Amino acid sequence: MKRILIILILAHSAIAFSFGQSHLDSLSMANRLYSEGKFDKAAQLYESALKMGYESPELYYNLGNAYFKQQRIASAILNFERAALRNPSDEDIQFNLELARSFTVDRIEPIPTFFLSAWFSSISSWFSSNTWAYLSMLFFAITLVLGGFFMLSSRISFRKMAFALGAVSIVLTLATASFSAKQRNLITKHNYAIVFKSVVPAKSSPDTSGKDLFILHAGTKVKITNSIGLWYEIRLADGNKGWISHTDIVRI
Repeated sequence: MKRILIILILAHSAIAFSFGQSHLDSLSMANRLYSEGKFDKAAQLYESALKMGYESPELYYNLGNAYFKQQRIASAILNFERAALRNPSDEDIQFNLELARSFTVDRIEPIPTFFLSAWFSSISSWFSSNTWAYLSMLFFAITLVLGGFFMLSSRISFRKMAFALGAVSIVLTLATASFSAKQRNLITKHNYAIVFKSVVPAKSSPDTSGKDLFILHAGTKVKITNSIGLWYEIRLADGNKGWISHTDIVRI
């Protein structure tokens, strides 16, 4: 029985290694095709890797670049956005995302947000969800150590210092956990999308007979706030709302 178990483990490891190696070979070939200027074939290989379950900020970034080189701006923005969600502190990703956005038609001025909300969003975008989670665990461990000092120290000055630092550490633990949750929600809830159709009229109601409220163009980022059937209610950064078909957008 043990021999069978060992064989199964070895077989699983061999399959996993082979699977991972095939991804590396595929990505290496895609990178080579990109360097040769064969951007369409490179994009196909990057997309194949995603369909096989391999994800990383670098893969989305490379795919975005491959689409940008083909002037497929909406696809480039979509993948740069996905890369930025997973690694928001990467300057190259942010630069290329802004560059791709400069090629879009729509110019939307965002509504000023409450400064605390803007501050929270700005700080949470410094790192990825995993990085914030690691920081939260670190601060929690520091809190436990300081709690031990507070309980075991016989000197009043040490106890006071441990208590003060512990309180700060608890606040940092909760704050970093909140930042991690916010970044994770952006990835898992898929509330944002990119318009892919060249010209899209936003309707006043979720049907084709609704009144046209405004026009959107490919590459514009929207927030999905509601859905009815095959229609999505979307909101722009400037506060405008309307309904568009699910076929007009792709979720980030």
